[in-house]
Amino acid sequence: AILARQLVLNISFITAAGRAQSMDPTGVMAAAYGIVMQIYSMGIVVHLAIQGTAAALVPSAKATSGTSKARNVADRIFIWGSIIGILLGVTQLLLLPVLVPLFSTLPEVQEAVKAPALISSLLHVINGPVFAGEGTMLGLGSFKALATITTISVSIMVALLKSPMAQTLNGVLLSIAAFSLFQSLAVVVYHVRIGPLRRRGKFEFFGKGKVLQQE
Repeated sequence: AILARQLVLNISFITAAGRAQSMDPTGVMAAAYGIVMQIYSMGIVVHLAIQGTAAALVPSAKATSGTSKARNVADRIFIWGSIIGILLGVTQLLLLPVLVPLFSTLPEVQEAVKAPALISSLLHVINGPVFAGEGTMLGLGSFKALATITTISVSIMVALLKSPMAQTLNGVLLSIAAFSLFQSLAVVVYHVRIGPLRRRGKFEFFGKGKVLQQE
């Protein structure tokens, strides 16, 4: 399942790169896409650290202290992952005027990078819970569920890449954003309602209010 997940991930981003490279004969869009992804990858290193932390700490907490403790650890990692995602997005946004000239001195390439780089800054915000959730699922051995989520996310992304929306570099980045958004929502729903750390409970209504009783 893990190998299948990695395969579909590779296919999706190869498709995105190919779409960018075929946009114009001058190579400006391809160069701009490469620069955007290099800048974006700097933040991915931090997200991967969050993923690794979740993969190590959550199963350890479950083994030593039970499901409730593991759930609390995972919840905190989700929160910190989201905070770090916001910080990464803001940091990249602020540093773009400094970073972009380091990768290219051509004015047309620098101009082509601007809007896609803004979108990639937003990707860090979306990716905050993604990597926390993926790490939690990997640590708990939910490989098939993670592969299924990734396959659906990639299908959405590839469908958008094949649509008229992806005729611009902004469209390519928005396709990647759609992939990340579905992935983010899916791992959160899995964590809260489906996975081994899901909250089992029922709502009881008292007058106008309601209380959630955890089982």
